[in-house]
Amino acid sequence: MKSHNWLWVLAIFLVGCYPTIDHRGFNPEQIQFDKIQVDVSTKETVQDILGSPSTTSLFPVEGKNWTNWYYVYRKTETTSFFDPKVVDQLVVKVTLDDKDIVRGIEKQKGVQGEQIKASTEKTATTGYESSVMKDVFGNFGKYSLDPKKNEK
Repeated sequence: MKSHNWLWVLAIFLVGCYPTIDHRGFNPEQIQFDKIQVDVSTKETVQDILGSPSTTSLFPVEGKNWTNWYYVYRKTETTSFFDPKVVDQLVVKVTLDDKDIVRGIEKQKGVQGEQIKASTEKTATTGYESSVMKDVFGNFGKYSLDPKKNEK
């Protein structure tokens, strides 16, 4: 009977190590990209097919008043308490001109770019430096019972 208890413990342990798969963004398997035609499709057509973009460009395309729409799909895998690992990623960039007509479509498969780590360094600032003693005893002698002396 005791040998069966170890099997249950082992089964529970192994289930905890099974990876959790997470899908974020649009589903590329359900989207027909061939319906979006360069120099023909409009912004409304793109929104009907792909939906709202994940993000848009903050600045116009260089030399033109065009914008880029980005659609991001990411599949991650997380095993127990470890950090998630990117298994698959697809970024679709749709370029729209100033008349909201599609001028280009680019697909980037896989993870491109790099993770940027936040700096832990601190910037020294100048100004008022305080201490407990200065805060406690700093106001002695500044105020008087005579209201005329307190007005400045």
